[in-house]
Amino acid sequence: MTRREHLDAMCAALEAKLDAAPVATARRLLRPQLRWVEQRPDDPGLAHRLGVVALVEACRDEHLASLDADDGLAVLAIDWREVVERACERARVDPAAPRCRRCGARLPRRREPRCKRCGLRGGRDS
Repeated sequence: MTRREHLDAMCAALEAKLDAAPVATARRLLRPQLRWVEQRPDDPGLAHRLGVVALVEACRDEHLASLDADDGLAVLAIDWREVVERACERARVDPAAPRCRRCGARLPRRREPRCKRCGLRGGRDS
């Protein structure tokens, strides 16, 4: 497997964990936390406090369980920041579409948008 394939496999495991979480938790806590950590790569303490590093490492462990030794070493060389960046990149389906700052939901293209998912008013982030 290539490095990109390993990254995608770990991102898929991460997305599966987020999808398995209760909807409100994944929508209001976990997904925004990933985006915050991606936006502030110079603050690794934030990632540790939010539990993002532990979440990524759990996904890495899941992926490692299915690999042989050589592929396992390649996966261990991938930094958790790369996984967060790739997961956020995969989550951005349409970067031109306005998104809610709080939950990441797509917003309507009206003047005064209100997020249908979390109710935030004027929460454009694009």
